[in-house]
Amino acid sequence: MKIKHIIYIAAICFSEFAFSHGGGLTSEGCHNERKTGGYHCHRSKAVATMPHTTKGASYKRVDFNYRSYKPKTSIGFYINKSCDIINIDHVVSLKDAYDSGAYLWDGPKKEAFANDRFNHVPSCSRINSSKGSEGPTDFLRRSTDGRGLDYEIVRFCEYVKKYYQVKKKYGLSFDGNNTSQLKNCGV
Repeated sequence: MKIKHIIYIAAICFSEFAFSHGGGLTSEGCHNERKTGGYHCHRSKAVATMPHTTKGASYKRVDFNYRSYKPKTSIGFYINKSCDIINIDHVVSLKDAYDSGAYLWDGPKKEAFANDRFNHVPSCSRINSSKGSEGPTDFLRRSTDGRGLDYEIVRFCEYVKKYYQVKKKYGLSFDGNNTSQLKNCGV
């Protein structure tokens, strides 16, 4: 009886090590795989929300072929303040676009979306990481969630209007978006 328990406990302990690995994760608990070019998730919420498939495919950031560039400012769009590290943020994230209909697009349209500067804003690196692939509701919640990185989004309605315009431009769905929040910002 004791041997069964020891084997059972050892199996549970070692299974954690067998599946874990290093590497930065997105806010959904996902990351790109350098070797395979794939994309996978570790947290159950992320796996549950990996929705749409096209012939067995799932969201892969690499499919959008985004080409980053250096912002021409040190002022972060969302907080309207200078940042030490600034990068380009997609107002409508690539994953949000994918989940809202871009999973049906071909490669050239995904690439055009990813590199459309109308969908880009300069963002403080830490705030961009906090926003992740979320839409307006969760981005706003994350800005004041008390988990160590609180910030005030001073241009929230400008962001929401731009978010709306980008989704309209590309015919993306608003399912899953808080429509009252959109209305509160005049869209």
